[in-house]
Amino acid sequence: MKVYHVSKKDLIPIKEPYKFLNGDVYVVETDTEMWTWLGSKSYVDDKTVGAWMARILEQKNQDLKIKTILESEEPTKFTEIVDFEVVEGDTPGFLKHFEKQIQKDLRLLQLREDDKGDVDIIDLPIGYQYFKSDDAFLLDAQMDIYIWIGKDSQIKEKYEAGRISRMLEVERKFAPLVYVIEEENEPEGFRDMVFKLGIKDGVIELRTTVSKKEKEQKKWWQFWK
Repeated sequence: MKVYHVSKKDLIPIKEPYKFLNGDVYVVETDTEMWTWLGSKSYVDDKTVGAWMARILEQKNQDLKIKTILESEEPTKFTEIVDFEVVEGDTPGFLKHFEKQIQKDLRLLQLREDDKGDVDIIDLPIGYQYFKSDDAFLLDAQMDIYIWIGKDSQIKEKYEAGRISRMLEVERKFAPLVYVIEEENEPEGFRDMVFKLGIKDGVIELRTTVSKKEKEQKKWWQFWK
């Protein structure tokens, strides 16, 4: 039997005593079966890599049967095979976590996989000229969220765009409509809409800048009026 810890994009062999972090994913390989154990607090990217690595191991041994199990729902057969303890904790995944640093009404995000396999999130001005075939993009228009998938984009870029859209849905009090658009299959008028949103975003930014400048120019005595 072999036990692996899913760490970023790798399977790290571990030895007894087995301690499974509830924020991570583990793969257990026997002569006949492949078990993917998912911690209750594991990220989706960890689960994706775990399933991916299990498939790679399966290709080396076609007789293996892959089974996925959840923490606290382990079948008796699994607990008889592996003596492990579940502990609190997790290790960083390969996807970078998105944080809203600036509250903006409109936003264009580029999702780009770097040379290390990590997915970078880049804030861009809103404009169709920034869309590239080898990346995925998320256009946040508050009430509507558009995920644009470049024809040469990577699967992790597509996944990260979807993950951020779900995060934005959860944090708002309303449920925005989410549209998934593939390059070369854009609905009629999509480019014009992006152009208009770019103009609107520029106007909002200009108003914010002018308002801030006016406040900075006020004399101290004006605040006492």
